[in-house]
Amino acid sequence: MKDTDLMPFGRYEGTPMQGVPASYLDWLHGKMTSPSQVLHSDAHRVLAYIDANRNVIDKELKEQGRIE
Repeated sequence: MKDTDLMPFGRYEGTPMQGVPASYLDWLHGKMTSPSQVLHSDAHRVLAYIDANRNVIDKELKEQGRIE
């Protein structure tokens, strides 16, 4: 996925990926990697986007004081 691709599901469905809050992407990553979680058909694309952008997500979370 690219930053301009739309979030395919969830609370931010239809929002460009670059506009989805880092805290939501971080939370979603945890939920989607849980063994009991039923995944949306586009989950693998979203997970790959989160993994590829982990440094940007973590930077935003640090700036917000959510992680050290």
